[in-house]
Amino acid sequence: MAILRNLSAMAALAVANLLSCAGPIAQADTVGDHLWIWGHPAGSYNDGFLRPMKLVSKIEPVDAALHMGLKNVIFVRYNGKPMPPFDVYYSPFRKLDRVYWSLVGAGGGSSLAEREAAFSLAEKNKNLVGFILDDFFYEKCEGNAADPLPSRRIWVADNGPTFPVTFTARPPQPVQGDALELVQTDWRTGDYRSKDVAVDLSADGKTWQEAARGTMANRPKAVLRLPLPVQRFAEMRLRFLNTYDQHGGFSVGLTKLRLLSAGQPLDTSGWKAWASSTYPGHAPAEPLGIVDSPDRPLCASLDPVQLHALRQRQVGGRRLPVMAVIYTRQVKPGARFHIAEVDHLCMWTWRPEDLKHLEANFTALEKIAPDKQLYLGCYMYGFCESKPLPVALMQRQVELGYQWLKAGRIKGIIFLATPNVDVGLEAVEWTRQWIHNHADQPLPTRSGKG
Repeated sequence: MAILRNLSAMAALAVANLLSCAGPIAQADTVGDHLWIWGHPAGSYNDGFLRPMKLVSKIEPVDAALHMGLKNVIFVRYNGKPMPPFDVYYSPFRKLDRVYWSLVGAGGGSSLAEREAAFSLAEKNKNLVGFILDDFFYEKCEGNAADPLPSRRIWVADNGPTFPVTFTARPPQPVQGDALELVQTDWRTGDYRSKDVAVDLSADGKTWQEAARGTMANRPKAVLRLPLPVQRFAEMRLRFLNTYDQHGGFSVGLTKLRLLSAGQPLDTSGWKAWASSTYPGHAPAEPLGIVDSPDRPLCASLDPVQLHALRQRQVGGRRLPVMAVIYTRQVKPGARFHIAEVDHLCMWTWRPEDLKHLEANFTALEKIAPDKQLYLGCYMYGFCESKPLPVALMQRQVELGYQWLKAGRIKGIIFLATPNVDVGLEAVEWTRQWIHNHADQPLPTRSGKG
């Protein structure tokens, strides 16, 4: 018996040594660890997307998350709310497991003050583990990228720029015209209204001569036509001398620039444009109406250089990941320039009818972002038409996401959004029950992309 006990002890010791040499056993996490809800301040949709249905939401984002059985929230500022600093507003978020906070808010807006406040918030809260860039890419308002904001396809200077603000355009080869048309901005708040402008021409890009001067009207999309001397030029420079703004931006902008010859606009394909001041997301190329090509970089709220700096920034010794929103219409090679500078992408299908292409669109995203962690965004409401989303479509996207999560193709599923959790939507209730049934199911711990 003593011999048997000694052999048993030796065997146990050998097994322990083998386990020790093999390293720690991977701990399984659960489906619920990979589920998130998109958050906005209470009532964010009441005067917009929910209004046609006469629905009113009052639930706060953290309460909405807990009601859905979730403890991970991606929070995005909406219509400028909450205002920085965010410390008081964040207090209830401390009961959550993980939070991502917006560096770019709803509609693609961002500012240095907002971004600094977000980093300050992360310094004080360990459960703030990443940042989100909402409505980050933008392009022509068509198809799945349709944009309800009329001010997205314009150039505007940053707030409070140094005057004169210069806007320079260079054609591929010297051109000439007999008139120039400038179209005033249509910024939704009435800001960024240009007033007096001078036009300079240069044959060599070094020596300039003033060719025209005028005053733009103070109304949306007002057209100013200025006669030009008939001479060839290599570069054109606009000098915006002042602004109509009495509040807000104290800045200038431009919706369209047209060079005319005998009353007909000349082709601006291949032109280049830059400005002495630019508000993030409103590039100088916009007024030229340059035709998009598949490989042309998409316009975005921040440029790749800005993204690189944000992504490398330390927060209490941690580098927090940055996630960008990408709509299916924006899944194209031109997005790669910005994708290279983020950690995660969350893909969204704006039009419910496009969910039939969900598998193909996701495969296309995998091809242009093979080394990024991907998330599937699932709308719980038909925002495109401001009406309830059919449960069958909710079920389709969630169950596909569940398959991809188990297969390691995605890192998580994001449900949108907290301001429609308490208005009696069938798709929301179906989702809440699905979360209840699946959240505790184990998933193997994975490394790398999945």
